[in-house]
Amino acid sequence: MNKIAIIDFKNQDVGLKILFPEADYFILEEEFDRTNVNNKYNINPIIHNKNLDVYEHIEKNGYDCLFIVAALYDCLNVYKNKQNIFYKVKEGEKLIKLTSVLSKKTFKKVCFFDNYDYDYDPNIIFENSSDILDTTKFVFFKRNFNKEKEYKENVYPFPYIIFGRQCNIDMLNDLYYKRYENIEKTPRIFFSGQKFNHVDETYEVFRNREDMYNKIMNKISIHNPGYLNHTVYMNEISKSKYSLDLHGVGDPNIRTFEILSCGSLLMRQKCNLKWPFDDIFCEETIFEDENEFLEKIMFLENNPDVYNKCLQKQKYIVENYMNIHYLTNYLKNIVLNSN
Repeated sequence: MNKIAIIDFKNQDVGLKILFPEADYFILEEEFDRTNVNNKYNINPIIHNKNLDVYEHIEKNGYDCLFIVAALYDCLNVYKNKQNIFYKVKEGEKLIKLTSVLSKKTFKKVCFFDNYDYDYDPNIIFENSSDILDTTKFVFFKRNFNKEKEYKENVYPFPYIIFGRQCNIDMLNDLYYKRYENIEKTPRIFFSGQKFNHVDETYEVFRNREDMYNKIMNKISIHNPGYLNHTVYMNEISKSKYSLDLHGVGDPNIRTFEILSCGSLLMRQKCNLKWPFDDIFCEETIFEDENEFLEKIMFLENNPDVYNKCLQKQKYIVENYMNIHYLTNYLKNIVLNSN
């Protein structure tokens, strides 16, 4: 893939630098303190206006491929002729400056890693820029890729890059549950997280996690310890027989990967997320509503062989498809083979 530059709008995820350590890593704005993970992987990011002007540097240096990490919907002022209430002026300005660079210089590939919650086709961000941009070189990797929607052929699923304090690729690389392989799990359903009701009438997203949580709590007890230090939090997940993953604003959640890396059985509310592999999690672990959740928990409790089958299948998927080797090759194959 020759010389790669990773441009992270708000240092939201160092995962690509872990996958491609040879790439230069640029940050336009620091949102989180990534000192620990940077030290762990010997990452020395170049920060806009602290070290140099990133836009000018990218334009003048010989990069073949750009990897751009951004929540692209934040950069969209208008969606379907309606004002986007989540538009962020500073993010829009970053994209405009970057678009100026892209209009002056030809790259072999420009890959956007869109970590926004929603499942839109990110090509809409540039639909009015065809007169100044060669978008035939663009590839989009989406966190939330809806398997029931149609996207242009340059859009691919990649759910691992998510804004937040944790780096999913780092967690998956560590596989926290390896430390607890021989510890008997506590028979409980773990949950910790924000309970909300998200309403966006512009994009028509309505997600009421609070309502689903309360409905499940009326059926069966949930172990919810509230806010915890992250190390303690991960320990609690690892020791829990089941962990509950309810809808976030978008799919997947960071919690999805915390649970997968901790080896608790992921009990996931049904969604349309497309994973970048064909294998599937066991049907016994996916539920539509509180009644189906209770039914499946009771079935798994009464059939330990099925529980073990589900847990082993989950571990198989994590170890085979969520490792650095697989993810790096997945991205390389798409970037090298896309038109």
